[in-house]
Amino acid sequence: MRKPGENNQVPDGAEPNTWDGLESALAGAIFNAAVDAIMVINARGILQAVNQSTQTLFGFSSDEMLGKNISMLMPAPYAQEHDSYLNNYCSSGERKIIGIGREVTGQRKEGSCFPLHLSVSEFSQDGQQLFVGICHDISERRKFTEHIAFLAKYDGLTGCANRREFIEGLSRAIEACQTSGRNIAVLFIDLDGFKQINDNHGHQVGDRLLKLTAERFQKTLRDSDLLGRVGGDEFVVSIILDSKGETASHIAARLMEALKEPFVIDNRALSVGASIGISLYPDDGLTADEVMNEADIAMYQAKVEGGGCIRLFDQALRERSEQVYRLLSRLRKAISLEQFELHYQLQFDMQTLQPCGMEALLRWRDGVNGLVAPDQFIPVALEYGLMPTIGRWVIRQACKDNMTLIETGLLDVVVAVNICAPLFSEAGFCALVHQLLVSTGLPAERLELEITEGVAMNSSAQVLQTSDELHEAGIRLAMDDFGIGFSSLNRLKKLRFDKLKIDRSFVSGLFESRSDQAIVQAILGMAKGLSMRTVAEGVETEEQLAFLREAGCSQGQGFWFARPMPLPELIEWLRERR
Repeated sequence: MRKPGENNQVPDGAEPNTWDGLESALAGAIFNAAVDAIMVINARGILQAVNQSTQTLFGFSSDEMLGKNISMLMPAPYAQEHDSYLNNYCSSGERKIIGIGREVTGQRKEGSCFPLHLSVSEFSQDGQQLFVGICHDISERRKFTEHIAFLAKYDGLTGCANRREFIEGLSRAIEACQTSGRNIAVLFIDLDGFKQINDNHGHQVGDRLLKLTAERFQKTLRDSDLLGRVGGDEFVVSIILDSKGETASHIAARLMEALKEPFVIDNRALSVGASIGISLYPDDGLTADEVMNEADIAMYQAKVEGGGCIRLFDQALRERSEQVYRLLSRLRKAISLEQFELHYQLQFDMQTLQPCGMEALLRWRDGVNGLVAPDQFIPVALEYGLMPTIGRWVIRQACKDNMTLIETGLLDVVVAVNICAPLFSEAGFCALVHQLLVSTGLPAERLELEITEGVAMNSSAQVLQTSDELHEAGIRLAMDDFGIGFSSLNRLKKLRFDKLKIDRSFVSGLFESRSDQAIVQAILGMAKGLSMRTVAEGVETEEQLAFLREAGCSQGQGFWFARPMPLPELIEWLRERR
């Protein structure tokens, strides 16, 4: 805007400038300083005054705007309609914007259009009817509103339907199929191996992989199929089946095939598989929630069977699922009541045949069903995130029990505790172990932590840091069930393992398979080269013992030596052998 008293004349050919003399010093200051665009027009729509914000917003200088029709700031068809609207208001008083405010569309000098909010008021000066408009760009607000509306229905990462939108879309499909008599298949997909990629390469890489996975799935499906993402690495698909078309299993197989080619992210080839569960409408359920839940149950069964497979829902799976949830409910109660106990299996020196350690084995004494086998509840505890809580109890109790044995003078050896991957990967794990050692009084050198090959192969910085901190604290680290996974010598070296435990499957097959003998000898030779002690699990016969002793195995545990015993029984066993 031009300041009062300065070059405030309207260009030649324009109407006289009526703005001169209207502004007080205060009004002029406000006009010029306003963040919002302010413009004044007469009854014929001719711009009489504009402030600096107007020039900035529309990209025109004041000289380019003053004396021109305000329609120059509007795109078609609004530019053509403005004068007739203004004339209609001046003659009839019919309001559409004046005194109301509304969202309109503006047009910049370079031609781009944008949404803005416009408020218009009316005043008169020297008998002349004038209008002042105040407007501001609402592009960002519009984008935010649209984004919020998008997120209400779709997953922000992949663009797939979210759980709510998927359920609503499936419900609409079911309603349509009620009259047509067609069937609907719901595929519940859980990615195999995704967690390892997330842990080893970071969440950014994991997110990119999820996005690429969704793109591959979308290319495999028809436009009429609905793809949703309902969890971290969980996708769902709704498909209306043609009577003469492919079966749901064929479509599921195509989706699995779409994952066979590795994803190349940051010059790294990353691979994931899939476990897929399938349910059908109306055979397996009559509502969207029912059909989706049945597909989830079938997917869980595929996961239990090792992943990489497709499973159709049936009633037996439903019964099995209900059993799992009943078990889960009891397990949560058991955690709160600490209905667990530890049984200890001694480890013996292969040469002296004297106890040199013991492994703490978790047992659950259920108030209803008695002693529950570990293979019945530990997989469920892992699946539903309960093992870290249980694991903390195990460490504390094992330290306490070992301290009891040391103080009685009956046994002074290392106690080995199995640690699940989620607990070992926690940032505060070392601090937890230290605190439990202090509270129980157990020396650090009398505690050994066993982790699986899966944990060892996790290349995250946290795992390496945890290993280093444990080693510096004097706590021993053992790799459990060595030989059944894909451990590398480099990882064994970096994680500074003290001991390798040879899986019982190789020990039991020593005299049935020359391959098992060769594997055991190779493990023992490698461990010797790396200055690691070895423990053979599942030693049950004199022949196995003799072979392992001859091959150079350091320690053994199994029924040939002693079966697992609760602490009171172990104490009695030790006293009898003094």
